[in-house]
Amino acid sequence: MIYRNWSLLSSTVVIWGGVATAGLAGIFLFGGKEKFQNYLCREGERLRQQDRAAMGKN
Repeated sequence: MIYRNWSLLSSTVVIWGGVATAGLAGIFLFGGKEKFQNYLCREGERLRQQDRAAMGKN
């Protein structure tokens, strides 16, 4: 049984850190890096177009 409050918080951080690490490892190990980079480029361009359109309206 856990008696300290900080133990509950630190265990949550460790669990989420492990999930994030596993996700990043999956991206790099299984060749998803290129797909992920292409996705980020497309999203970035889409957001830039939205910003340009919004700035043109003002």
